[in-house]
Amino acid sequence: MSARQHFVKKGDHYNLSAPASFLMVAIYAYDPSESAAPGLREHVDVILARATRAGFGQADILVTMLSKGEQSARTMQLACDVTYSVGGDGAMIAMIQDFNPKTGGVR
Repeated sequence: MSARQHFVKKGDHYNLSAPASFLMVAIYAYDPSESAAPGLREHVDVILARATRAGFGQADILVTMLSKGEQSARTMQLACDVTYSVGGDGAMIAMIQDFNPKTGGVR
């Protein structure tokens, strides 16, 4: 996927980039109208804390935007920055997959 193709339709499904996957999880976790799995918001916060430790300086801004339900080019760019900060696509996907919805924690 190119840098601008975060959501690519393939037949009857979409392929998502790692930043897009993170953003979808984070939007769901922070949406007050959704009943996200217990511990999902905390898991997103762990990802954001790891990114912050690696130099990402806008976690508070992203959380505010997510809490307001904002989905924009800016939230996508911030998700890209978070992904880069945690070590790239592979690290982000691994961190997302670590969440265990049955226990509300990591696998």
